[in-house]
Amino acid sequence: MPILQLLAAALLALAPPAPQDPRTAYDVQGYWIDLRVDPTRQRIEGSVSVEVRVLAPALEELVLDLADALEVRAVAAREGLLEDAAGELAPAGRPTSFHHAESLLACRLQPPAPAGAALTLTIAYAGQPRAVNAFDGFHWERTADGSPWIGTSCQGLGAHTWWPCKASFFHPEDKPERLRVDLTVPPGLFAVSNGRLAGRRTGDDGWETFRWRHDYPLETYAVTLNVAPYVVIERELELAGIAEPVLMAWYVLPEDEAKARLQFAELPGVIEAFGAAFGSWPFPHSKIGLVQTPFWGMEHSTAVAYGSSFPAWIAQNGGKDRYAARNRWFDYILVHETAHEWWGNAVSAADWGDFWLHEGFATYAEGVFVEWRDGRAAADRFFAELERSVPRRGALFRGSGRTSGQAYSAILYGKGGLVLNTLRHYVEDDQAWWQALRQFNLRFRYGNATSEDFRGVLEEVTGREWGRFFAEWVHGDGFPRLAGVVRRAGPGLLVEVDNDPPAPEGFLVPLDLAWIEGERELARRLWLEPGASRLEIACSAPPRDVRVVHLERVLGKHDVRVE
Repeated sequence: MPILQLLAAALLALAPPAPQDPRTAYDVQGYWIDLRVDPTRQRIEGSVSVEVRVLAPALEELVLDLADALEVRAVAAREGLLEDAAGELAPAGRPTSFHHAESLLACRLQPPAPAGAALTLTIAYAGQPRAVNAFDGFHWERTADGSPWIGTSCQGLGAHTWWPCKASFFHPEDKPERLRVDLTVPPGLFAVSNGRLAGRRTGDDGWETFRWRHDYPLETYAVTLNVAPYVVIERELELAGIAEPVLMAWYVLPEDEAKARLQFAELPGVIEAFGAAFGSWPFPHSKIGLVQTPFWGMEHSTAVAYGSSFPAWIAQNGGKDRYAARNRWFDYILVHETAHEWWGNAVSAADWGDFWLHEGFATYAEGVFVEWRDGRAAADRFFAELERSVPRRGALFRGSGRTSGQAYSAILYGKGGLVLNTLRHYVEDDQAWWQALRQFNLRFRYGNATSEDFRGVLEEVTGREWGRFFAEWVHGDGFPRLAGVVRRAGPGLLVEVDNDPPAPEGFLVPLDLAWIEGERELARRLWLEPGASRLEIACSAPPRDVRVVHLERVLGKHDVRVE
């Protein structure tokens, strides 16, 4: 080892270790959110109980995320989990000291909790969370008649902007096992959250409490609060692979009920398409939910936010669709956000570097829906259009240890969906392809996964090694560009193609040819390494009707002609 490298290694050994994130010292088991939502004062007030198991040898201080703008009034700790409290909030426990600054809430535990201990912290707090733009944050809006219309969207900011938690914005790997949400709202309003409605009660002041229960893991950004004078439209769906009917519920503004009944009638088909492709509906004991919101849309688990334009209604009744470009193939929000129930909500990235497991898979699911509805040729056209949105440079993997905000990029959508479409072409076995997708979803359902986990399932199902593909297409930069000709040369074929790499590594790309030789139809797949290729194919008779087959299914800018 050169002397400078030896010196650097010695200095590194002497340097103090990086401080450990205190939020890794425990594992969240569940949350119980109990809030009074006051539209007049634009204020929330109540408590959040956090159930945890201690992972550290001893835990003296439990650290949560909570925005500085929210006021913490008290913190109490008790042994055990609220799950043991027979469905009711247990006594808050012993008051404990806390420190709240820089969006961190540090709660002192006396005595320290040992490894493996189960405990519950209840944080009483209040404040006025706000939206930061038309999409992100806590929205205090009004309907056309002036009624309150409230919703949340916090994937890009973190759930801690409106409630104390171990935010998946920083720690996507720690999904709670369950969620309870009690929302108390003024008379005449309906409050919607995740899961199923477990009860309603009216207080002496006329305000009504809606109790929601979601008995599945989820990321904290997928937790939602919605309040409006909603009309509730419900029906039950019989779904393949699920023994009991599943509740489908739509929560819409009264003035848009007719629009919603027309538009949302498409939802059962979307559920059927994704269930067939990726495995049965992931949350049968909760619901399939759509909630009309004052922002465009968000994949809140079992309560998908819908703020789109009801394009089916517009097409039937005339008018201009402000989202026409996004709704060209289908109602974008309806299809894309529902796909996240499988990719993002049921299976979540273990690290935000693999954010494409959410957005790329959900974008690919859009093409799956097109194929289910209109056939593979239509899906090919859909993906061809999608390719126009993908920049020439950029990698899907976003780097380890990033927050959701740092990892987010538009490239996750188009390139992610097209890389999966490309991978299906590489696999060249649809039975294995769909089996791998379903097995990946079912194996990691309700948990977290990485790109390598997906690769492992694919290799298991196909019996082939896919390390190079993932290195080039997931971790690598850009996409290939094939240019050249396939021509008849005597009794055979001559292939002269340049595989132009966008980076030094390049891509291994399949080139599929088909032709007629005598009375036989023949096909052959050639694997092109980066750089120039000159390949000869011997034929027993002069080849006719020579074609390059489905090169458009490989992401890239290609121009391979037959002469």
